[in-house]
Amino acid sequence: MAADDAATALTALEGLLGEYRQGNIVAPSAERMGMEQHAGPLTARWDERFPGFPSDTFPYTSFRGQHYRGRRDSYLKEIIVESLGGRGGDATIIVNPACVFGRHARNLASRLPRATVVATDIDPGWQRLYRLARMGRLPANYTFVKDDIFDSHLDLEPTAVVFFGACGAVSDAAIDYAISRGATFLMCRTCCHDNIGGNVAITRRPGGVNRFFRFKNWAYGRMRTSARFAGFYFSDRYSPRAYPRSEAARDVTTADELLAVARDSADSDICRAIIDLDRYVHLVEKGFGVLYQGEMFVAERKAQTGSSRPAGSLAGRQSARD
Repeated sequence: MAADDAATALTALEGLLGEYRQGNIVAPSAERMGMEQHAGPLTARWDERFPGFPSDTFPYTSFRGQHYRGRRDSYLKEIIVESLGGRGGDATIIVNPACVFGRHARNLASRLPRATVVATDIDPGWQRLYRLARMGRLPANYTFVKDDIFDSHLDLEPTAVVFFGACGAVSDAAIDYAISRGATFLMCRTCCHDNIGGNVAITRRPGGVNRFFRFKNWAYGRMRTSARFAGFYFSDRYSPRAYPRSEAARDVTTADELLAVARDSADSDICRAIIDLDRYVHLVEKGFGVLYQGEMFVAERKAQTGSSRPAGSLAGRQSARD
């Protein structure tokens, strides 16, 4: 099954790279056709397991598409609650790196009262602000810990690592955190694909989204030169040479090409999917079964032995359905 997962994702990655190399990006019709043709099998797998994906006729790279990210986060939280709600409670530890305000982690804690939910971020200021706005009310099973995801010192073995829009290489660091700490589940939405490998350049095009991303990256570029913001968005561990993330993708693309893809990703769903499918294959190579749709991953670590999975596992339910 792992080989099949990797082959399907790698085929989709190669197909989308072909569209990119031919210049079939940015135009909505070309984007839609390319995504349906090459990523369609992955989308079908996701929809079979998790119906109800919040979709819209506008692409993710429109302002309306950006708005739909909030709906996708709510939908992802439903998946997390469904997947973790029946796992025996007190032994379940959920870590939410790059939590910013911590509102998603708090919501999960309130909905999974027997689980321990730990939210982390390098800057505790946003968490304090949100706590003040909520007049200090926190679920008893919720904790915030200041931590740098690029150099984490959080001494936990999480059941699940979750995040909701970690910028660029922060997504990669959080994915690697889940891998290295032995998490059974990774459930997340990636974001700001333009910022992988320390990139802050954007291919200049007309339109409000493109202008917004150029302004954001101008600010990120200034922050990167300040010692005060060290570790916020960029790390030498995730330099351009850290990409592609997967071994298999290194046979079909290069770091230079992925950085070029990143510069185009502000306006292209195909470019965002190329970066995410490299992450998909990376997770499969590290022993996970993966489902992917619209910047979201649900990944479950495969058993180390031939024993059957717990009845409540995602893979177990999928196998029964197959």
